[in-house]
Amino acid sequence: MKQRILLVVATTVLLILGFLSLGSYMAWFWPIELFAHFRLQYLVLSLIVTIILGILGKTRHLKSKVIVIFALLLVGLNLIEVLPWYLPHAQQLTGNTSQQVRLLSFNINIQNQDNANIINVVQENRPDIALLMEVTPNTFDNLTAELKNTLPYTFRSPGGGLAIFSRLPIKDIKADNFNGKSGHNLIATLTLNKKPIQLIGSHPIVPVKRNTFHRRNLQLAALSDYIHDFNQPLIIMGDFNVTPWSPYYRRFINKTNLHNTRLGFGILPSWPRSATHVNLPSWVIPLINIPIDHCFVSKHFRVSGIYTGKNANSDHAPLITDLVLN
Repeated sequence: MKQRILLVVATTVLLILGFLSLGSYMAWFWPIELFAHFRLQYLVLSLIVTIILGILGKTRHLKSKVIVIFALLLVGLNLIEVLPWYLPHAQQLTGNTSQQVRLLSFNINIQNQDNANIINVVQENRPDIALLMEVTPNTFDNLTAELKNTLPYTFRSPGGGLAIFSRLPIKDIKADNFNGKSGHNLIATLTLNKKPIQLIGSHPIVPVKRNTFHRRNLQLAALSDYIHDFNQPLIIMGDFNVTPWSPYYRRFINKTNLHNTRLGFGILPSWPRSATHVNLPSWVIPLINIPIDHCFVSKHFRVSGIYTGKNANSDHAPLITDLVLN
């Protein structure tokens, strides 16, 4: 009787985990796509379940070898999606990094009024270019005044709260919604090593509702169309509200041929983080962390490093990336 109960429970758990693991390949629809973002969690869960089933098999509490094999297949399926982020990549750079440029991308959260802490995070990480999101006009004025000595070139988009602070001269800059096909994007041309580079800051909307899900996907598609066949050094960064395991992420990468700077350095989850405006138990937050803040670059760049920083009372961690222009 106990073995039958264990078999039913194990089968149910594996079927649910299998559906979640396989579902991300077909998650073109809301709300199914929301479950595609937790691939690392599915890997950990499948490992735990496989270990438990293995112990039960060894102690003869569970005699089905098929169910253990299925559990191992789930581990492999999820490992295939996670492991490449930790393996060396051709655009990684080792050795001389004296010509590197440092980028900081940070959704500070519109409810976050801790300007002093935000300023400290920016100053401690010493970026050459900082892109901040959900920046109110008052916060922008405060940051501009405090950062003017190190990041003198600034701009805030009139919509969307995207703001740039740069040590590098800005040749031109604008906010653009691609003829109404997208949410707000910040598009700038800067000079690096006497070469013009295009920088795009973007913040697609959170896809928690059906209509916002479609709006996020439209923005990703509009971005893809805008940079398709782009042939100059290009950086795109921001809070994309999508993880690498969404089919919409994969379509974006396939169409643009951009490089996610995380590759080779790990998954580096960036959301959520504990903050005064986050209504989640503190023990839950590490269990649901996912990588939704990204920095993408064209083939003209190599990546010497990337990490997440202190969150400064935001629900996001900043993403700091070191690049070298070829």
